[in-house]
Amino acid sequence: MKLKPEEFTALTSYIYKICGLSIGNEKQYLVEQRLFRLAKTAGGGSFQGLIDKLKINTDPRLRDEVIEAMTTNETSFFRDGHPFETFRESLLPALEQMIVQRKKSAIQRRGAKVRIWSAAASTGQEAYSLAMLIHEHVKANGHKGVALEDFDILATDISSSVLAQAIGGCYSDMEIARGLSAERRAKYFTKTDSGWAVSNELRSIIEFRRINITEPFTTLGGFDVILCRNILIYFDDETKRKIMRQMHQLLSPEGFLMLGACENVQGMGVDFESMTHKSTILHRARKAGTGSDPKLTVKK
Repeated sequence: MKLKPEEFTALTSYIYKICGLSIGNEKQYLVEQRLFRLAKTAGGGSFQGLIDKLKINTDPRLRDEVIEAMTTNETSFFRDGHPFETFRESLLPALEQMIVQRKKSAIQRRGAKVRIWSAAASTGQEAYSLAMLIHEHVKANGHKGVALEDFDILATDISSSVLAQAIGGCYSDMEIARGLSAERRAKYFTKTDSGWAVSNELRSIIEFRRINITEPFTTLGGFDVILCRNILIYFDDETKRKIMRQMHQLLSPEGFLMLGACENVQGMGVDFESMTHKSTILHRARKAGTGSDPKLTVKK
């Protein structure tokens, strides 16, 4: 069963419409490979059958199956290393100061909590990695008046199936071995018949939610840290600009945006100040009253 050029055009147009993924002509083989099973089952043995079914289908489950087949869910605990070193060494101390200052304020617009957004969270390893670092920081600095419950992590993804695993918080031996030290495994996970279950303590500060970031998301509220790593590369420039404008709007004046190593804010039509910490580039939304963190070096 081969994918014809006109079928490729129809399917990529549909995919762009439902989730914003921009797929070039050189990726015809990828669409054929990833949608082959659905064409065989839901399409009655042909890609045209699948296209016809999608045109008249009112059941969102088929749409979700297309999304899940076409989206990349590559992830691991502490993926790439250095972004989490930056979070631990530079951002956590800054967030701690933020919490302390907010607790001292007589009037709190939205409370003292720090809000962190892990966009495109996949099966949850990024969110749980952040929660481990927060837990370790709080245990070491609890005397400063900062507690685990002062942090909220929102972890979102477009795929219902990967979010189901993230919410369940259970990982295989192979998934646990990717990026997680034996010490942290012993501290934060319990061996079960089906794998390794994450501790309720980490779960307590994370909310998982299905979000399509190509649709309006400003109702999520403000954030102090946004991690949107390795997802913008799949969108066209118009979609990237739309996403960045909303993230700029949601980021607090003291907050930080972290993108993937191959992503940047240039040409996005938003005013960010970029700075480096070791190998990690961070971005701050330029807003009234915003200054640079003295611990960070502004990228020239």
